[in-house]
Amino acid sequence: MDDRLLAQLQRIVLDTLEQRRGLVAFSKIEAAEMDRLAREYEQRALEHVRGELKELPPKGMVLDLHSRLERMDEQLAALNEQAGIAEASRRLQRDDITWRTFEDVAALLGIEP
Repeated sequence: MDDRLLAQLQRIVLDTLEQRRGLVAFSKIEAAEMDRLAREYEQRALEHVRGELKELPPKGMVLDLHSRLERMDEQLAALNEQAGIAEASRRLQRDDITWRTFEDVAALLGIEP
């Protein structure tokens, strides 16, 4: 992966981390709403990263990033297929999958959240 693309992907993740941190400044927002917004920011960043990777050959770090995003997709699909789960529990699991994927992508890009 060339340095320009790596810097661009790192900027996507760093901007999202800043947005997440900025949520704390809005102390009037309830914790559940902060979490919802943080996951929304993370999901948007992951989709942006996915879009940037589409045109690159799957090798090295690009392959690792593709694999992690595909694993997230598989986990979310499996969660959606599970029956007998309360919607609140499903939402918490979906949020956890998104959060862990975002953190893993950040680590792959050399960023420590």
